[in-house]
Amino acid sequence: MDEMVGQRHLLGVGKPLRRYLEKGWCPSFVIYGPPGVGKTTYLNLLEKSLKAGEVFHASASTTSVVEMRKLISRALQMCRYGKRIYLLLDEIHSLRRNDQRIFLEPIEKGCLVLVATTTEPPSRYIIPPLLSRMRVYRFFKLPVEDILKILRKESEDLDEETLLSIAVASDGDARKALSTLEEIKRGGAIEEKEVFSLKEHYDLISAFIKSIRGSDPDAAIYYLARLLELGEDPRFIARRLVILASEDIGLADPNALVMAVSGAQAVEMVGMPEAEINLSHVTLYLSLAPKSNSAYMALKRAKKVASKPAKVPHHLRNIPESGYKYPHDFGGWVSQRYLPNDIEGPFYFPNERDKKSWRE
Repeated sequence: MDEMVGQRHLLGVGKPLRRYLEKGWCPSFVIYGPPGVGKTTYLNLLEKSLKAGEVFHASASTTSVVEMRKLISRALQMCRYGKRIYLLLDEIHSLRRNDQRIFLEPIEKGCLVLVATTTEPPSRYIIPPLLSRMRVYRFFKLPVEDILKILRKESEDLDEETLLSIAVASDGDARKALSTLEEIKRGGAIEEKEVFSLKEHYDLISAFIKSIRGSDPDAAIYYLARLLELGEDPRFIARRLVILASEDIGLADPNALVMAVSGAQAVEMVGMPEAEINLSHVTLYLSLAPKSNSAYMALKRAKKVASKPAKVPHHLRNIPESGYKYPHDFGGWVSQRYLPNDIEGPFYFPNERDKKSWRE
């Protein structure tokens, strides 16, 4: 466990996924995250640590529904003896929605624990009745320093600069980084100039985002053109634009996020090369939009405080006759405290460019 790199928010000391390994028990849950960030590695560790019940590790993309139904039948039989089966299932998004229903009864009866991984949004690819029986944990792309730790373990021959170039170009995907490293170790399949071009790719993305943030439409379009000429995945560019729309523009122009999301959808619908026009459209809009990072900074401030638990005020709890004042009974707004008693704001500080709320 201590050798697993990344995802400290879930695998650090005292965190939930680490506790499951230490206890040798877990409830049903799904791990959602991009490729190459440790989802299957965690399932391998979990498989070795589970103590009570039979454990099966499979992939939904290669295991037939017939085999799964046999496993479900066995789990239902084991219910009679107070035993359970753990099914560790990679790529649950590969399973058709109707076929996912086979898990409902055994999970409800407590004779099956389903632990799944997916690279796709659970709310879109897992049926609601199954998702309601599972917790969702999010894995994120690995930062460069974590990728470097992995690469250093696997190679003592390459210099630090080359390893850094590979780590930067991997875009948080340890599997991609190791694949690149393996190609280099196998007789120089990737030459030094090619490794440099990978780093240049990352530098171009950085310059692209910073040019939009700096409200320079000419520079932004130039770097967009360079990225497209080098073959950058347009979906990756679109995702970065969606992030920037909230991080750097935010409340100064709320329509920026609508534009960025529409652009990302257009890329999926239209495809290349025509989708280049959609990316140009969104890039120019975001470059010319007023800038505010108040939403981003508000979240950063709140997260520092939110790490310490505090009781929800009594009048906001989900209980009858709590004393909660329904704002619509008072014309749409009424003065009452919403933060816990021992938590003090503000976290959100309006930027002079933010759109004013109705109260202001």
